[in-house]
Amino acid sequence: MSTSSNNLNEVFSIHAMAQQAPSLVPPRQPGITPDSAKAILELLEDNHRKRHIFFNDKKFHKYVVYVCQSAGLRLIRIHHDSHAAHHILAIFAMGADRELLNVAYKTHTVYQRPSFDSPGPIDEKNWKEHIGDERYYQAYVSFFEEQILKTGVSNVFEHYILSKDANLVPAAKSGEAPHMLSRFLGGFLHSQIHAGYGAEFGVVGMWAEGFAEACLDNSNPPNLLPASLFEAKAGGPSLVSQFAKLAVSSIKASDRPASHALSILGRMLSDPSFAPSSIGIPGVDGVYADLRRIADVVGDKLKAYSDEWVVEPTKQSLEERTAELIWMNVLMYAVAGYAGREDGDDEKKEFRADFYLMHLVTSVLFLPALIEYLPLERGVALVRAYFLTTLMFYIVRGRPQLPIADFYKGTSATVVPPGPQPTPSGNFSKSATAASVTPEADKVPAAWAPATKIITPNPWHAILQTTLVHPNEHLCKLQRALAHFSACFGTTPPGTFASLSGPGLDGIELLDGTLFVRAAGLTANRLGWMREGQDGRSFDMKPFF
Repeated sequence: MSTSSNNLNEVFSIHAMAQQAPSLVPPRQPGITPDSAKAILELLEDNHRKRHIFFNDKKFHKYVVYVCQSAGLRLIRIHHDSHAAHHILAIFAMGADRELLNVAYKTHTVYQRPSFDSPGPIDEKNWKEHIGDERYYQAYVSFFEEQILKTGVSNVFEHYILSKDANLVPAAKSGEAPHMLSRFLGGFLHSQIHAGYGAEFGVVGMWAEGFAEACLDNSNPPNLLPASLFEAKAGGPSLVSQFAKLAVSSIKASDRPASHALSILGRMLSDPSFAPSSIGIPGVDGVYADLRRIADVVGDKLKAYSDEWVVEPTKQSLEERTAELIWMNVLMYAVAGYAGREDGDDEKKEFRADFYLMHLVTSVLFLPALIEYLPLERGVALVRAYFLTTLMFYIVRGRPQLPIADFYKGTSATVVPPGPQPTPSGNFSKSATAASVTPEADKVPAAWAPATKIITPNPWHAILQTTLVHPNEHLCKLQRALAHFSACFGTTPPGTFASLSGPGLDGIELLDGTLFVRAAGLTANRLGWMREGQDGRSFDMKPFF
């Protein structure tokens, strides 16, 4: 008896082909060994003991300094950390061995500043008093290590990053509020990324370094985050607990309309009040002055938009909203980069791999792991604050438009690496194939598969292989994130987001699971397939103004 067409649609559903119970926390790739695990710990410990988190006493980010000088752009203070730990953890998870880990680590030791003793210790009484003073980095690291070992990561994360005391209650002597969540998400998200590695890999030292960096790095404008974010009841169960109970939301979804993150993005893109010229950016005092101006001029309107993005204190809601952020951040990086290719630094004019929008993709990778360590209501606060931060960063880069239809028309999900290619065996023939699978040779097609498909049957293997040995420390973080998102959402068919069609999102009905491989292929071309013989190149620094 044959199956009806209606039943076939149910038993062979495209939606069922998605990874079942997908974990948004990325898995390790094949290739890790006991020796590579030992090596990564040795290198992380060396970095932890010997290196300061900042590049120099100005807290300049190494990559920003080098690229800005070479491009002749005005230098902007970006208080970011070295990327040694980020680099080696990313390629370790992708299967790098000890030799490759050592080589990657050495590329960072040449520019890192040695660690040095702080002027004094940090304790529970004075921890707010030295916020912003990078001389106290080692003292903050020691303090957070002690706190984590004594009370656990979840308690420290909640108390020192997300609580009302850590954000709104001023220091006793200085009288200044710490605004720790704004700091945690400041510095273009580097503290969040650093702590995110601690969450994903279970490394206490990375947690402590990330929290310490948050104490010292540039803060986002604190008036962007509503005070209500910090009113959650303290001490609730974290998702990492197997016995977590769902908290009751103080504001139910039925009390206010819910919007998709992409829908809010589209409205922001079509709202003239968010145009850089309307806000008065870019100014002459750098990116952080521009961020403050965004918060002052359109902060209330931005918060009003974000209030429609309802996140409930349930694991399901947090996962669904995090998935929306993944789609939104990758869309902004990929489509804006393609649309702005003519004005970027790529001499081929194929893609503009924006350095800052790239961080939206690499940072959202760690949200699921971080959320696992928080009570549900604190997880809501983190995700909502991250959403606001993402929109603000997109505005400060120029709020580029997103011609999605042009992107899908002009890019391809087929990625073939350059350079010499393998020569497939001549046994990909009817007789050879037939002999291995069936005695009925005359029923086997003459061509088993197209030659190009035999050479690159899965573009991700080629992309990740070349990424593993590329010296750019951001490329491995980005491609690893895109590969994981493709594994989670690659089966998403066109039309999934059609209901969101509207101003700012023309062509959204075309958005599908190939977004991630298209973005990865464009990025590989922009940064150079060095393993295959091309010269290495860099991310783009110029904003979209």
